[in-house]
Amino acid sequence: MIEHRIDMYRYFDELENIKTKQGRSCDVLFYGSSTFGIWKTLEDEFAAYKAINAGFGGSTSDEALFHYENIAKPFAPKKVVWYYGDNEPVCGYTVEESKELFTATWNRFFTDFPNVKIITVATKTSPARDCYKDFVAELNAWQKKIADSDDRISYIETADICKKGGRYILENYLPDELHFGRKGYDILFKRIKEELDK
Repeated sequence: MIEHRIDMYRYFDELENIKTKQGRSCDVLFYGSSTFGIWKTLEDEFAAYKAINAGFGGSTSDEALFHYENIAKPFAPKKVVWYYGDNEPVCGYTVEESKELFTATWNRFFTDFPNVKIITVATKTSPARDCYKDFVAELNAWQKKIADSDDRISYIETADICKKGGRYILENYLPDELHFGRKGYDILFKRIKEELDK
């Protein structure tokens, strides 16, 4: 069992807000960190898919697993769009621990909902956290490998949203140079929609 590096209830208020959505029809659950959490128009943009945004704070896959039973499971989704990996190295988790946490959470979905599909969005690199680019590269290579070998999982690339010719595409980020801005989300929206439509 991986030792928690952070307070599992540090985003209590956001988790409580997600709970208020339980009971709504949900075909697609977006489960992730702030890349989903700050995407305020997500549920409107994916309304045709009965999507619920369960992204919260600067969370980690450790928190995703810890809160699975009370936060994710009640939605009984048919598809899960997953995004984690940004905050793990910041909070002291290794790549191997992150892989283990990703796998453990995905397996909870597969056990509870045998027909569920998981769409994992590649962890983005960013100017603000460029020092973790090697961590991200290794984690994404693993995610892609898993998706290629398991027809229950698909993988969405983000590298070309982040960089072109080795340079960050700043227009795709917010001024914090950490999160995607509108242009970045527009590209990501199209890629997720394409996977959902398959």
